[in-house]
Amino acid sequence: MARHSDSEQEEYSDQYNESEQEYSDNDPMSEDDNDEESDEEESQDEQPDREHMEKLKRSLAHVSFEQLAEVQDKMGMKEFSKARAGGVDKTDSTKNVRTVSKAQILEDVKGAVSKLDKGARIRRTKNDMKRASKHSPMEVSSKRAIGRFREVVELNKPKVRDPRFEKLSGHFNQDLFEKSYAFLDDYKKSEQDLLRQQIKKAKNPERREELQQLLLKMTTREASAQEAKRKQQLKRERKKAEAELVKQGKTPYFLKRSEQRKLELMDKYEKLGEKNMDKILAKRRKKNAAKDHRRLPFKRRSE
Repeated sequence: MARHSDSEQEEYSDQYNESEQEYSDNDPMSEDDNDEESDEEESQDEQPDREHMEKLKRSLAHVSFEQLAEVQDKMGMKEFSKARAGGVDKTDSTKNVRTVSKAQILEDVKGAVSKLDKGARIRRTKNDMKRASKHSPMEVSSKRAIGRFREVVELNKPKVRDPRFEKLSGHFNQDLFEKSYAFLDDYKKSEQDLLRQQIKKAKNPERREELQQLLLKMTTREASAQEAKRKQQLKRERKKAEAELVKQGKTPYFLKRSEQRKLELMDKYEKLGEKNMDKILAKRRKKNAAKDHRRLPFKRRSE
């Protein structure tokens, strides 16, 4: 066999090395190996950061909503959701890490966690309770301090009682009350006479108006009291007549409220007299005529 020269051997070795390099560049398995090695290196680098993020997420469970809102305002909604999810954007198909720097997120989250006092919530001060604007409602804490001296067993404390409204003092008797304090009616009449004299002597119109208003209040109050007394008297008379009928063996009969009002109205008109009755009826007719006039249709315009 013919031997090759040294120069030919060197050329063959160079060509073989070049072909091997081309094959290694085109080989997909070698690329996958390189990618796996790079992914392993990245995962090893990211593992301590992820562990730290998990610790911070567990500690964030005790952070107040106000502090979380502050961190969210600083970072933005999208980046904040990424940080809470673990620091990776799930929308990306690749394994790229989020663009925002992890140092910034870790710093913001650490600032929120550092405000906690050994896992307990921070007590809010008066400055924290201030409103953001005058239109927003004021935020008030629902916590209340427990008193040092608590009553475990409640003691029987003496209660203040008013004998006027106690059952032990007996039932209220309207008739007895009116008889006992009947002298007050004379005092009220004398006060009204005195007010009338002061109204005549008063020169200041404002003072006179005040006295007239006071006299009007007293007269209306007296009229309503007299009306109540009249109704009470009618009620007593009906009860007395009904008791007599029951004694005779008849069944008891109780009037309806509408019938009671009719009897009271009839008694009122009987005591007024004919002249006063005519005046009242004339006023009532005038009032009813005005109501009927409002309901009538308007006259049509002539075409």
